[in-house]
Amino acid sequence: MTKLINNKKFFDNRGSLTELYNSYNKKYAKFMINQILMIESKKNVIRGLHFQKKILQEKILIILEGEILDVIINLKNIKKKQVIYNKLNQKNNSLLIPKGYAHGYRVLSDKCKILYFIKGRYIKKYQTGIKWDDPFLNIKWSIKKPIISAKDNDLPYIYA
Repeated sequence: MTKLINNKKFFDNRGSLTELYNSYNKKYAKFMINQILMIESKKNVIRGLHFQKKILQEKILIILEGEILDVIINLKNIKKKQVIYNKLNQKNNSLLIPKGYAHGYRVLSDKCKILYFIKGRYIKKYQTGIKWDDPFLNIKWSIKKPIISAKDNDLPYIYA
């Protein structure tokens, strides 16, 4: 199950310190990092819905700047159309995405910066996804003309 993470924040007269990850904290469930990515996007970009076949990945995403509409699809029981929406920003900024879920998001702010911690080796030939406007899922992106990469626009529909 996905899990919103409330990161510990400490403030003093110099500024703040935020604990983004601690392998000894139970909320991370022994999440061992294989890859760290930082992604920057502009308003109205939709990225995803991505997942990796065979060697499944777990992800922790952290919003460093901006706001997104985050969308997660439970692939284990796709026929139930379990679409999970989260609005994420700097205040509620971390989300754990477990194995077996497709993930995507729409940028709501002028720009957005996201940090990904990924557990599970990236293998290009296993990387795939679901097209963002899949009619079966009927995701409520609330946008008519999003900015989509050619790669994401070429992803298949679930029942193509």
